Amino acid sequence: MVTRHPGALLARGNTSDVYAWGPRSIVKLLRPGIPPQWAEREARTTTLVCDAGLPAPRVEDTVVVDDRPGIVLERIDGISMWDRMRRSPRDVGELSRLIADLQQNINATPAPTGLPTLHDRLRGHISKADRLTRVEAVRSQTLLSDLPTGTSLCHFDMHPDNVLLAKKGPVVIDWFDAAAGIPAADIVRSSVLMRSDAFEAELAGARPEIVKRFHDQYIASIVAMQHHTMQSLLRWEPIVLAARLAELLDVQVLAATERALRRPQNESPLWVALIAAAGVDSAT
Repeated sequence: MVTRHPGALLARGNTSDVYAWGPRSIVKLLRPGIPPQWAEREARTTTLVCDAGLPAPRVEDTVVVDDRPGIVLERIDGISMWDRMRRSPRDVGELSRLIADLQQNINATPAPTGLPTLHDRLRGHISKADRLTRVEAVRSQTLLSDLPTGTSLCHFDMHPDNVLLAKKGPVVIDWFDAAAGIPAADIVRSSVLMRSDAFEAELAGARPEIVKRFHDQYIASIVAMQHHTMQSLLRWEPIVLAARLAELLDVQVLAATERALRRPQNESPLWVALIAAAGVDSAT
């Protein structure tokens, strides 16, 4: 066990806290009650994607501090994309295109050997989501079985608070959920994470109109790339929402996710954004 004490608290997440660790490093320490093997898993995954040449922080060590497992990572000097957007809302268009480009580059990379498959990850989450009715759980598993697998690298937690705008260029953090799968699933997961009903509940000071504009322009950027059909994206939405109900989330986010799963498809922010990006009148 490491006897060294971390420095100042830099950030809090759902499962870990981030502290300074000397002048050039940070340490992510798991919160009490989180499975201790999660630290090793994130360290291993982050190393794999970093070795693949992707813009990820370098893993320096794994440690245990006061019975809390953690990862020591290189410190990235730069603010998050979310902080930049909050300080300068006029940059929303530029930033939404940037995150779409970053995600496209990640998805164009074959998943490194050793990562789990997205299908297995989603199947496991759905089976543990006790907020789902039996009918919803069976339907979700059936829908997932009917969708193709893939070998693309999916970050599966891509949103503007996980992109740091460093001098050397953007760096993507929090690779814990990375898996091998279909890019469309990764995009839908980002759509779910970027919506104001979820993002606003997780981030203090989030202005709903800015979050909505970012989400909608992100989807417009994805549509402009012409790699995905509207239907290929929409087919993943109920599966991603169902699996999210198994996560350790704020009660507000869980409630928003349940509502999203059970509302008509044409009320989905993804559907509305896709229709707008395609230039179709949603009333027709």
